[in-house]
Amino acid sequence: MRFSKPHFLYEKFMDKQSTQKYSATNYLLYLLSKRDYSEQELHRKLKLKEYSAEEIEQAIETAKAHNWLSDERFCQTFIRYRAQQGVGPRRLKQELKMKGVADWLISQCLEVAEAEEGLDWFELAEQTFEKKRPRVWDLKAKQKMWRFMVSRGFYQDHFSHLLNQDYDEDE
Repeated sequence: MRFSKPHFLYEKFMDKQSTQKYSATNYLLYLLSKRDYSEQELHRKLKLKEYSAEEIEQAIETAKAHNWLSDERFCQTFIRYRAQQGVGPRRLKQELKMKGVADWLISQCLEVAEAEEGLDWFELAEQTFEKKRPRVWDLKAKQKMWRFMVSRGFYQDHFSHLLNQDYDEDE
């Protein structure tokens, strides 16, 4: 089998074309149609698709101008979603930092969630604690629950009063 052009050059050309089938803006819209993303997440995803830096910046600026992309909106929905899953404020801050949201915006969104949406970390910690609490309540169970609650991102103030109760009397 003979090729008019070297086969390896043809494959390289076709690979480059297939990774950039759509414009950066269209791919960005496709991603945003599924869920909200932070600006840094979208930047990372577009970079993985091998779009140029200019195309990425232009697509992100277009999305911001049309209010398709908002780190504040992403932060608020992420906090609401993860809080419903029983995740505490410490872990939320860490996850949002990893997604590229600014510290000041994280603090502002947490305050808004607590004040306007009525998010109560003590109540959420209690619900999460009760779902996981073992039947046998001894020192080993208390240590296990302490590690679980800390890994879920709650501060000790949110759940320490729950560890001091005697649950063996209830049953």
